[in-house]
Amino acid sequence: MAPWVKPILASFWLLSLCSVALAGVHRVSYLQLISPQAVPGLPKRLSVMKVNDLLGLAYDSNTRRLAPHSEYIPGDQETAQYWSAGSAECMDWDSWVETKYQALVQEVNTSSPQREPYYMQILKTCELDDATGAVRAITRYSLNGEDMLRYQSDQNRWFSENLAAWRVAERWNREGETFAVWNLFLPEKCRFLIKLTLPFIAQKTAQPTARVALVPGTLDRPRRLICHVTGFYPRDIEVIWERGGQVAQGEQLTSGILPNGDLTFQIQVSIELGQEAVGPAEHVCVVRHSSLGRDSLRMTWDSQVTGQAGVLAIIAGCILAMLGVGALGWYLRRRPGAQKGPYHPAQTQPGTLYSAPATAKPAGNSSSTASSCSDATE
Repeated sequence: MAPWVKPILASFWLLSLCSVALAGVHRVSYLQLISPQAVPGLPKRLSVMKVNDLLGLAYDSNTRRLAPHSEYIPGDQETAQYWSAGSAECMDWDSWVETKYQALVQEVNTSSPQREPYYMQILKTCELDDATGAVRAITRYSLNGEDMLRYQSDQNRWFSENLAAWRVAERWNREGETFAVWNLFLPEKCRFLIKLTLPFIAQKTAQPTARVALVPGTLDRPRRLICHVTGFYPRDIEVIWERGGQVAQGEQLTSGILPNGDLTFQIQVSIELGQEAVGPAEHVCVVRHSSLGRDSLRMTWDSQVTGQAGVLAIIAGCILAMLGVGALGWYLRRRPGAQKGPYHPAQTQPGTLYSAPATAKPAGNSSSTASSCSDATE
């Protein structure tokens, strides 16, 4: 892999991960990477779509196929036919964008030619607020990892993020450049895409689990309670500390919502107990998530201690039971007339379960959905 490929991939996927989902806000994101030449591990053009942070589909110029990438997306004959049509549209977009991309790169980069090949990143995001019905769409262009242009639907304007791109932004605002229009989300299309794609992932939910840890204090810092919540989907979640039925006083620090790598998420929220004599059991970590319905998950340090004590009691009971069984066996074997052995170890025979390792084949899984190459349909 060429040396310049790694920073491209790192910054490209960083754009896809650095997003914050708010409660009641749905999001569709398109991420596109365009480079002048293909190298091992990186095609000339790569496009992916995410729906509420789930990877939905992907297209690259090497395979020249638009394909689903989520096991939660259902499929039928109609959507299967759509994949074929969508792939054809994306191939048409390949030939169109080749010349447009080259022209835009030359116009933006007015300085001396780059030592390394040009690459362009395009991030298009649209959000729909369920509560207000408001739609917010943003398109960003980056050139060689540096932000260049930004479009905001609420202001219906292009803004230059770099001095080298201000002429392009002004011209697109003045003339409505075709290349610009084809690479942004209009509010109407944003609303349509979200309503189209949300049913594909509506059935996917995962309930959170929570654990509370007590961090001992030091001379410089008081004790802290940390509530670690993990394994939940969708991404939106509320985690707060309460005391006496009210939001606990004091600053509550959060790690932010982080991906787990298996399509679920995790978050940590901590609170300082202060110097006063406040016991950790007085604080309750409250978790509210759509997978829980109207219920909430409540976890305290005291409840975990009780749970651990119960586990220890069960272990102690098992040990006592084993000792009792052993004592009874010893007594029975010591009785007059008791029959003793002999016991023979089991022999391993060729061709039996224990003579050769077993192999397992993973079950196959296929899925499909209805969507399209982002630029081909705009």
